[in-house]
Amino acid sequence: MTDYGNATNAWLAGKWPAIRARGMQRFVLVRGVAFWGGVVFAAMATTTLIKFGPQHPNFAVMLGVAAGLSAVGGLVWGLLTWTINERIHRSIDTNRRSP
Repeated sequence: MTDYGNATNAWLAGKWPAIRARGMQRFVLVRGVAFWGGVVFAAMATTTLIKFGPQHPNFAVMLGVAAGLSAVGGLVWGLLTWTINERIHRSIDTNRRSP
């Protein structure tokens, strides 16, 4: 059986300190809002374009709503991911320090 916790712990132990040093705001804005939100927006915009076409009278409104929802979703994703990674990182540090 594969122990997925070890891979996550190894990644967090190696990469998370550098990401953490740049700060929560940067992580949430770059990885959450810009990257995750951007990917979701692109998917929503493509789906809307395919389903309704650019000539639809409410196409611009639908894109605006998609942009807003994607930004909020990216913000939430970034905050949740930061919080979960911080908890795991603290747990790893605590386990290393205990005898």
